[in-house]
Amino acid sequence: MRIGRAALCASMMLITPATLYGFEGSLKLRTTVADRDKLTVLNGGKAPDQQQMLAITPDQLPANKDTGAQSQESTVYLSGTKVRMDTPIEKNKDSYAVVDLDKNLTWFVVPSEKRYIEWSEADAKAMTEKMAQLEKMMKDKMATLPPEQRAQVEAMLKNLHGGNDPDAPPPTVDIKATGATQTLYGMQTAAYQVKSGDETLVGWVTQEQPEINKMLRTVQQRMEKMTPPTMRGRQSARTAIADKGFPIRVQTIDPKYYRVEEVLAIDKKPVDANLFVIPKDYAKSTGRDAMKGIGDKSMPPPAK
Repeated sequence: MRIGRAALCASMMLITPATLYGFEGSLKLRTTVADRDKLTVLNGGKAPDQQQMLAITPDQLPANKDTGAQSQESTVYLSGTKVRMDTPIEKNKDSYAVVDLDKNLTWFVVPSEKRYIEWSEADAKAMTEKMAQLEKMMKDKMATLPPEQRAQVEAMLKNLHGGNDPDAPPPTVDIKATGATQTLYGMQTAAYQVKSGDETLVGWVTQEQPEINKMLRTVQQRMEKMTPPTMRGRQSARTAIADKGFPIRVQTIDPKYYRVEEVLAIDKKPVDANLFVIPKDYAKSTGRDAMKGIGDKSMPPPAK
């Protein structure tokens, strides 16, 4: 299992006090992503500006094959002090994540291989320390590398910082109400625009789901705290949106992609307790196990 993807899912499923979980049921989610340079087919052959891009609905993207858009649906189950998210953690593998709030643990499960990774606060701390060590090692070796390999390491450093300049301070977050409203999936929403670094987000939030929104705000605040400081821009932006209400749709524009995340449906009903149980015969590893050897494999091979 790729530790980067697992760590990202861990941050998305972070622990929040059980007293916040007055909601029991499931959320059906959808994420649609398209390359910005392919959106010209929806704008008369011209590159759309920001407003034109934001006007593109998720249904328009996969409907036109020339956009190359990819959509993925997932389901989140909430019951008592447990959360389960059914979404691929690894490419082309059926997998899911389970959070136990009482135990303060997250498990990433791959049924086809009968294994799972356990993720704790200790693993999150170890990840932050590992990233700092890896960054130092890369910077120390850069001066001795030829130009081509130096460029590779610079790109790696940028990826460690979520695509941002590794020497730049964390991006600020500016949020403002746009005044726009619309009904999405039966819920009245209002739009807020957030600018953070080279990203622009527009979140359509509702006040009709206070229980879910209270949970989400706390989760995202904890997620931000457990994300390395240099990678907090996107999480800070999402926290700012959640502070305004429960996001039903979030549209994100960055230099390469246009991404839309949506809550398609909310189903309030009892959830089967077995959904949160990991089979006893599955092999266990930890986040720290998954991080072993990362530094050894991160540097480009020596020049010949």
